[in-house]
Amino acid sequence: MSKIDWDSPEGAERYDRNCDHQFQKGHVLIEMMGIKKGDFVLDVGCGTGRQALNVAGIIGPAGKLTGIDPSSYRIELARKKFEGDSSGNVRFLVRQAENLQDIPDNSINHAYFCSSFHWVDDKKTALNEIFRVLRPGGKVGMTTLDRNSPNTMKALIDPILAKFGIERRHEWHRGMKKVTAPELHDLLSGAGFTSISIEPRAVPRKYNSPEEFLQHPEEKDSSRGILRDISNETLEKLRQEITEEFRKAQTPEDIGFGNITLFAIATKAQEGI
Repeated sequence: MSKIDWDSPEGAERYDRNCDHQFQKGHVLIEMMGIKKGDFVLDVGCGTGRQALNVAGIIGPAGKLTGIDPSSYRIELARKKFEGDSSGNVRFLVRQAENLQDIPDNSINHAYFCSSFHWVDDKKTALNEIFRVLRPGGKVGMTTLDRNSPNTMKALIDPILAKFGIERRHEWHRGMKKVTAPELHDLLSGAGFTSISIEPRAVPRKYNSPEEFLQHPEEKDSSRGILRDISNETLEKLRQEITEEFRKAQTPEDIGFGNITLFAIATKAQEGI
């Protein structure tokens, strides 16, 4: 997975507070995959462990869950969520998706990427590794952003930043390597997976107020965020314009802001089939 070289303890804490959108999509994916009691599960790009808590409750003490993430700060928070758990069936490792050396062949029932596959650098190697560790009949699932989907928040904010002569120092999704649905199908098929299902879904991120919406750009990349070093006077004017555009963008249907997310599930075929 892409190295999270801008992460920090504060960034990990902020992500843990603000990842409801990713968590809800992952929750749907877990239900689609049919993870059940006693399953052995791999959470790839587990972040701060919020989805792991959900899955651990499903698999119970008879199951096992391994979560990996390249951010040591996020792994630390994930481990804290399970402090006091004496079952010993959950572990978290600082690892890349492309290297699952700690996981034996044919040992996992389900592996999932909840909003993390678009951060993986070498997707072919990562999927080959997933295929290796899955048991025959095991499934891989993911929620990942469609490269062809426009970023509606970026489209709203960028013209306003340009009006004030503010240049974004960092891309909204720098380091991401998003794919299209056909590309994802080819990647999964190339790794040996069958019964491939890829469903594009519009999953808007809802904001209850302009203030809630503004938290996203103002917190982006922490101290290196796009609104750093702006005078208070300019910042207030910027907020006013963004607030006005936010209100214009709201519709009676309240569709929200977001991208098209690909919900994908594929299977490692049973031997001899």
